[in-house]
Amino acid sequence: MLAVCYNVDGSNKLQLLVIGKYENPRCFKNVNQDNFGCKYRSNPKVWMTQVIFLEWLKGFDVRMAGRNVLLIMDNCSAHIPLMQLAFVVTLCNITVFYLPPNTTSKIQPCDAGIIRSLKAYYWRRFNRLIIQRLQDKVVDLEKIDVLEAMHIAIADWSMDVKPEIICNCFRHCRIRTIDANVTPVPKEPLIDPKVLKDLEEQVQELQYRNPMDIRNLIDYLAEFEVAYVPTQEEIVQDLSTNPVLEDEMEADDSQESIPVKATEAL
Repeated sequence: MLAVCYNVDGSNKLQLLVIGKYENPRCFKNVNQDNFGCKYRSNPKVWMTQVIFLEWLKGFDVRMAGRNVLLIMDNCSAHIPLMQLAFVVTLCNITVFYLPPNTTSKIQPCDAGIIRSLKAYYWRRFNRLIIQRLQDKVVDLEKIDVLEAMHIAIADWSMDVKPEIICNCFRHCRIRTIDANVTPVPKEPLIDPKVLKDLEEQVQELQYRNPMDIRNLIDYLAEFEVAYVPTQEEIVQDLSTNPVLEDEMEADDSQESIPVKATEAL
């Protein structure tokens, strides 16, 4: 799962927050996590949690030192309510503002097209990688590990999602006072049509069976569940789990063991 943060004109995009299932996947071995180009956190459900959110919020407040920043967010269940937030953290440089309930799809810039654009660019780079592996006759060409996926997402966020896209999404949502009299931007052009065309051509080249419509892929409903508040039973179960044993499990399936015959093993 990815979490994004940016300012209103798109000139300052924070590093992505990537949430994976395992704390130390095999692909992280011998890799300095400080050089990822993003922040990586984990939990078994691969969702945003209040613990991860609180950690990120504290770090963001420190980063904004000396400034007076309004942080606008939706009412995700992992976003600690304002009444409770004041009791768990002291924020010196930012003011948190939650959008009204049931309005996210209308006035949330992320939902207006920023996330959709990021996903479209991700799938385009992913398909390019698959096509290259197909030409190179790579075995299990569709299997990529967490680190490779992170590199793709970081490239998309830093290079492909342009400031103009973010500006247009804010204009579409009409939450900037100076844009109050500006004609809203239609939702469809918020995503570069060329990206959608490239994706359609890539799908044809890859010859998938019963391919999903590109727009349905970008707006895949199962990906809208991104956060949860754990129950007491889940908290107890997580605390009782041996983290070492968990990390020794199959952290990702990109590197499978080669089958060995009994005679060879002997």
